[in-house]
Amino acid sequence: MAGMSVPALRDRARAAMLSCGARGFMRFAQEGEGLLVTDAASRCGDGGAALTAALEQAGFACTRDGGLVRITPGDALLERLCAAGGEPVIDWESPLHPAQALAARLMREAHTPLSGTGRALVLSAARLLWQPEDRVLAGLADIRALTAERLRTRNRNGFYQTGALLANWCEIRTKGEDAI
Repeated sequence: MAGMSVPALRDRARAAMLSCGARGFMRFAQEGEGLLVTDAASRCGDGGAALTAALEQAGFACTRDGGLVRITPGDALLERLCAAGGEPVIDWESPLHPAQALAARLMREAHTPLSGTGRALVLSAARLLWQPEDRVLAGLADIRALTAERLRTRNRNGFYQTGALLANWCEIRTKGEDAI
């Protein structure tokens, strides 16, 4: 399997935060801009400049939102996160079959560089995939709705990457957490 898991992406951002001496929480953002959010900048003597530099060097884009820093993976990290390990296998007997089937459907689309809407779709899927398995399976309806909305406008950008991200998540669940 190629790529990295969503929790590994958070770990990478957290390591960058700790490398510059910043301390604070780092969580997945429930909504709004960014995939991750931290309050570490408010605890830095330099106003968070070293934190922002460390995160940007690790491949993330940062925006300030009051006392919080919203962290979004750059395109290179998103591509690594969404690197396909091959065609997803659909095991119709598995409880993961809805995610496997959606991954297979989305991966039939062409791999194109991410635009703003494609990036938003991938980030929506990544936001979903850090949650427990039952919530992920329940939340697939939201990903389907986003893709249906984009199909109506003939915008398939990010479909392949989102499918690969789902396929990677399914593979990790099937083989165990040490698969990546």
